[in-house]
Amino acid sequence: MTLPREIVRVTQRPQELELYFPPMRNIGAAAGFGAFGAVSVALPVAAVAGVHLTDAPGVHSWLALILVGGFALPIMVFGLVFLALGAYLPANSLTVQAAADRVATTRRVFGWIVAQRALPCADIAALEPQVPRQFQSQFSAEARYRLVARRRDPKGPALVVAESLPGRAAMRQVAELITRASGIGLKEE
Repeated sequence: MTLPREIVRVTQRPQELELYFPPMRNIGAAAGFGAFGAVSVALPVAAVAGVHLTDAPGVHSWLALILVGGFALPIMVFGLVFLALGAYLPANSLTVQAAADRVATTRRVFGWIVAQRALPCADIAALEPQVPRQFQSQFSAEARYRLVARRRDPKGPALVVAESLPGRAAMRQVAELITRASGIGLKEE
């Protein structure tokens, strides 16, 4: 199976494997989050604007404005979070470098490095496949997988080493590439 280049680009070097998950790989999920966020912001703004445009600027209109604002403000904040998520998803990329001694990741948003992490292979117990629910489509029978490097110490944070993988076959193929480069095996499901 050939991995889709719009999801992951594989570069094999003599001492290291590099996986690059480019921006725009989650455009469908981003569009859904962005649309939901836009509606969640637009409806409260329209409700407050409608109350504000009434002809009678008396106590009743102020009370209505306060009530609508009290209900609308939390929805609007919730919508802004979804708008931010809708902007983040297509703008982020992940670079993973797997070698015999360590696995390192670099997360970028709009090309700027926002996080870098590395774990020695000796500290990693296994690669664990996950199906994050927030990126699944009701219109597709194929699940999207991510691979997480689980630490031997359960208190330590896990390291995402692959994401947006379309289907079990792609997930297994990427896990096999990482296993060959680092010696870290896939956790049995």
